[in-house]
Amino acid sequence: MSTDDWTPVELPERLGVVAHGPALLAQAPDIAAGLRCVWARPEGLLLPVVVQARGVHADAASRQTFGADPGPDAVDLVGSAVRVVARVGDREVELDAAHGTASAGEDDFTTEAAYWVAGVPDDGLLHLTVAWPEAGLPETTTALALEGLHDLDARVVRLLT
Repeated sequence: MSTDDWTPVELPERLGVVAHGPALLAQAPDIAAGLRCVWARPEGLLLPVVVQARGVHADAASRQTFGADPGPDAVDLVGSAVRVVARVGDREVELDAAHGTASAGEDDFTTEAAYWVAGVPDDGLLHLTVAWPEAGLPETTTALALEGLHDLDARVVRLLT
């Protein structure tokens, strides 16, 4: 297996096709990560990942994201400290968030970030490894069997024509 960098690309102006529905990616008491869906486009896959935490895990996640004193209802618009690694075939890469948000309250924390995987797997298999040990989320790998990857160019919805 090789580990290399997939060249980041500008996100296409198309909505894509849902290739996989929601999935729980990692879970521990009071913290969990989930995938909203996999949006497939001929250029690649968009992965919106959500992490929610409460209690001590929310406090740790908040400190990791906002620093020592986030204040009430802190909101961040940069990205995510969650580690997401994608494996497609023999290629593996740690993904950077394309965009994201995070918010923290008195006893809760939520972050959501979108990750981009260039290209579409020939065999339809996507392996995602998610971890945020500093906030209490253990490293967990999930294999996803993507569907409907054929004829993507004809089936994606364009926002602007």
